[in-house]
Amino acid sequence: LHDALPILQAFMLVRAGHPSCRLVVAGGASLLDHNAYQTLFNEVLDHSGLPDDAVLRTGPLPQRLMPALYRTATALVFASTREGFGLVVLEAMASGIPVVASRIAPLTEYLPSDDALWCNPCDAASIADAMVSSFDPVCRAALSQRGIQLADRHSWAKTADAHLATYDELRERVDA
Repeated sequence: LHDALPILQAFMLVRAGHPSCRLVVAGGASLLDHNAYQTLFNEVLDHSGLPDDAVLRTGPLPQRLMPALYRTATALVFASTREGFGLVVLEAMASGIPVVASRIAPLTEYLPSDDALWCNPCDAASIADAMVSSFDPVCRAALSQRGIQLADRHSWAKTADAHLATYDELRERVDA
């Protein structure tokens, strides 16, 4: 949840113009202590005036349920301020879901500029604008197609193949 507060604020902006929208916050398991942030999130949500069913927090989910969750979503909103890689972005793209992503490394290192709806992760209005853009059917179709192609280029098999030359080189050094 560490980056969810700007997303919640963005959702409140979007919901004002699109009252049937729902925000699903999936996951939440972490090695880090996010109690203070979760308390703040709950306080903002409690005072938001949003109906009880507007925001659903699932908690951690089994990996086998994630493709179905992605396919029911309008977009994955991944407005993170720091990332190791952002595998969840590729998972969503593999499911054909447009991605709202922070314009930060490492996301900018593997996502071409036209393959995501970029946002400033610290600016709720920027996130909200990208979220609303994901509603456009033409935009959704283009992002879905490009996202599936991008995810395929990063499949586990292709990633493993890309490492084989390095492994062979290391083995040769050890054997020498």
